Amino acid sequence: MRFPLAIWGTSGHARVVADVIRCGTEFEVVGFLDDANPDRRGQRFCDATVLGGREQLASLAGSGVRHIVLGFGNNAARRRLGGELRAAGFSLARAVHPRATVASDVRVGDGTVVMAGAVVNPNASLGENVIVNTGATVDHDCVLGDAVHVSPGAHLAGSVRVGDETWIGLGALVLERRHVGGGSIVGAGAVVTHDIPNGVVAMGVPARVVRKCGGHED
Repeated sequence: MRFPLAIWGTSGHARVVADVIRCGTEFEVVGFLDDANPDRRGQRFCDATVLGGREQLASLAGSGVRHIVLGFGNNAARRRLGGELRAAGFSLARAVHPRATVASDVRVGDGTVVMAGAVVNPNASLGENVIVNTGATVDHDCVLGDAVHVSPGAHLAGSVRVGDETWIGLGALVLERRHVGGGSIVGAGAVVTHDIPNGVVAMGVPARVVRKCGGHED
């Protein structure tokens, strides 16, 4: 028996999340939620129906849906909404693609999604609502905070720490034992050779802080 589950989001990322869910055996996608585009209510999307926005939560709960996964990339919004859903009595589903490799002792937080081809090595810890995207690697003893996004093809060496709501860009590399602060952005292709503080954008090889940031919508 599969548990009914709704996906919050109707973007391309939501399509990938839906595929991860459907490759597993635990959940069945009953529909999608979208607050940003109310005109999409009732439309078909990714072989299911857009049910509406947050006004549908009571109806979902009444019909026995207890699990939701967040299918959008905005880190801060994913963390905030995850808290709201938990307070409303929903559980945040974890989803790991069957062609991802996750060591048996890895802590995977509620709401976290690990995409196809990703590797998470022993003694790593993934917070809540983390995205480890396609082909990304998180090596041994890494600690990722809540709502982190490790983009496709990005690689974290051993014992890296990443703060809450940080985005590691496409193909970026973080050397061993480095710390990337919370709410920061590491640009695509950057190589992090030194610690990165909170709330900044770092780019280049080696990565250098280029400006402060107020969050990231990816």
